[in-house]
Amino acid sequence: MTTRHGDATGSPVAPHTRSVPARARSILDLDPPILELGGPDHRAYLTFYLTLLVLLVSKRDWVRRRRELMDRILTGTIVVQQTTLYGWHLARGDSWDEALPLHICRISTLLGLAWLLTENDDSMQLLFYLGLYAYPSLLVPLDIATADTMAGWNFAVNHVMTVLLPIYACIVDGWVPTRAGAVKAFAAFVAYLGVAEATNRRTGGNYYYLRDKPFLRHWSHRRYLVTAAGVGAGLFGAAYAVSRLVLRRRHGLGPAV
Repeated sequence: MTTRHGDATGSPVAPHTRSVPARARSILDLDPPILELGGPDHRAYLTFYLTLLVLLVSKRDWVRRRRELMDRILTGTIVVQQTTLYGWHLARGDSWDEALPLHICRISTLLGLAWLLTENDDSMQLLFYLGLYAYPSLLVPLDIATADTMAGWNFAVNHVMTVLLPIYACIVDGWVPTRAGAVKAFAAFVAYLGVAEATNRRTGGNYYYLRDKPFLRHWSHRRYLVTAAGVGAGLFGAAYAVSRLVLRRRHGLGPAV
């Protein structure tokens, strides 16, 4: 018996071993085909992200003037994306091992929604640092559905929102990543690893790929967990340093701190 897997957001897709049909049967296909790395679907997702990034940065003055409208659009987009995601799980009959909001990019998107509704700085700090994990998943999507399916576009919208919302916050609110934010994010990440580990043991799930590891499978579980925490610390520190440099040189996006 094969087991269905998900990406970093938990967007449900077909298993590694299934054959890949040319296209999905319909946009609502509950067992969608998997995209080919570097193929047209992969390029479509990257083009979608880059187009929105260019528009957001190049039209930042327009975005600032229409902050209220943009907040409503972004909030509505996240609500629709989350509703379709869990509706998808319900339609597939997925259980707790796949359907919980414990994939790190799902958490990041919910943090973005919290920021849009409250403008709480801690929410955006956590989103920025935890959302860094969306970049490799967007650049090298593994087991992701093709662009002619709801599952595929759910993945695309989730990841694009995760990586663009901090830029949007910087533009409209002068928000910037902070050292304190990196420390809080690391503490939250360590706690997340603990929750994911406990949930995996209880449900048989694979949250944060702690059971079915995508690489370093020969390592002990303890070593893998410690390394994951160490990589997180290094990633957050590097992101903070790079953000200071970028924001210092691009005054239009906000001040450096």
